[in-house]
Amino acid sequence: MVSSNHLSKIIIMKIIVTEEQYNKSIEVSLDEDYPINWDIEKFKSLRSFNQRIKYCQENLQRISSGTSRIVYKVDDTKVLKLAKNPKGLAQNNAEIDLGGDYYIQSVIANLFDSDEKGLWVEMELATKVTLKMFNRVNQVSFEDYSNAMRYQYDVAVEYNKHARPPHNMDQMWENEFVSDMIDFMVNYEVPVGDLCKLSSFGLVLRDGEEKIVLIDYGLTGEVYDSYYQ
Repeated sequence: MVSSNHLSKIIIMKIIVTEEQYNKSIEVSLDEDYPINWDIEKFKSLRSFNQRIKYCQENLQRISSGTSRIVYKVDDTKVLKLAKNPKGLAQNNAEIDLGGDYYIQSVIANLFDSDEKGLWVEMELATKVTLKMFNRVNQVSFEDYSNAMRYQYDVAVEYNKHARPPHNMDQMWENEFVSDMIDFMVNYEVPVGDLCKLSSFGLVLRDGEEKIVLIDYGLTGEVYDSYYQ
């Protein structure tokens, strides 16, 4: 016969194991394998755009499309950006270059894999951001953030000596997200327009903490001047 004291120990141990299993299940779900029908190695072997887009259309969910790239959802952690033309190639290559820079990892979506010619990039999946979400996570309103970015672009990139700072610019410098975004914009001469579009951002979870990151950062100053002027 099992004593009540021994039985209580067994029950406690069972609860602990269950919690550990639950935590592990979360970790696995956040790092799940590719969908059954999706073979990344087969995709990498495809040589033409028509072959690549056909394979993506048959096996992945298309979530957005622009003039230069098509974005597909691979799984719950990754997206695939497929270049449609030279503009898309240039943006993919810019994201490949920037994705390897340790100093801006806090403000951009992670890059997992890519084609050596920029035909495609595999990137961190992020949730669509609302104004309320942006304000809550970054502790700053999107309007105040945008005003600070436009002012600093005028001063540091356009060298406009007559630009007038927002009334709370000192406070904006104290905000980590705003200061990191300004550094990114100025150091890489990224056009301010896309950095002030809410659709350029997404929500990710890193080390259990919500982060707002750029999900589309391929339109650098060089790419803009070469393809969008």
